[in-house]
Amino acid sequence: MTAPTRTPPTRTPQTRTVKIRIIEAAAGLLAKSVDGEVSTREICDAAGVTAPTLYHYFRDKESLLRAVVDFGWTNFLESKRTVAAVVHDHIGDDIRAGWNNHIEFARKNPNFYRLMWSPGVAPNSVALREAHRLLTDRMKLGASRGQLRLSPAMAARIVMSATVGAALALITQPEHYTDDSFSKQLLEAVIAFVTVGGPTNGQGRSRRAPPQSTTIASAAATLISKLESEPNPLTPAERQLLQQWLTALADTASR
Repeated sequence: MTAPTRTPPTRTPQTRTVKIRIIEAAAGLLAKSVDGEVSTREICDAAGVTAPTLYHYFRDKESLLRAVVDFGWTNFLESKRTVAAVVHDHIGDDIRAGWNNHIEFARKNPNFYRLMWSPGVAPNSVALREAHRLLTDRMKLGASRGQLRLSPAMAARIVMSATVGAALALITQPEHYTDDSFSKQLLEAVIAFVTVGGPTNGQGRSRRAPPQSTTIASAAATLISKLESEPNPLTPAERQLLQQWLTALADTASR
């Protein structure tokens, strides 16, 4: 029993060092690559390891690239959490802050960003799931205030899709997007589509607008959030059914 408890501390640091060295080498090559492509041979040479060693830690190149993406997005998620820590009066300002943070990262790290959304990497990306969770949680907060015209899940999907689309357009076709007007106009269109209530001015503070009538969609979106966050006498089956009805109302009545 004594040997097994002593063995991991002696092996783990070395294992971790080699694995991280491979990831860092791949990340460095990817960041410098003109076309976003790197070979396993280049990675092995840069990391000072043999091909069998690389495949000992990563079963294939896609596994390595997924690890590289998650490594490269560590700082991005840290910045996302910093942005999410600031809660504005209106959800529109939260969307704006997250959008600007996202676009800035894509522009500074175009190869990482393109790889992040490649078919072989995106479906299994830990970083992507975390980014989507942060966004969905903020949409739920907006819904609880009556500021969404859609369900939190639908609003999060729309915001994420629009942000990613804008970022990919800016970094893959920069000749067509020579200024920030495209991104800013799309952002404002998204905010107008998914939110209700006081409009925002883009300066981090919300401007109060004349009262607007509550729609079925916005009321349903608010109830979805309340149902999740506040105690109620419904059984799990009843909550699930009501959630389904409310989501249908939130996501169809606003069309």
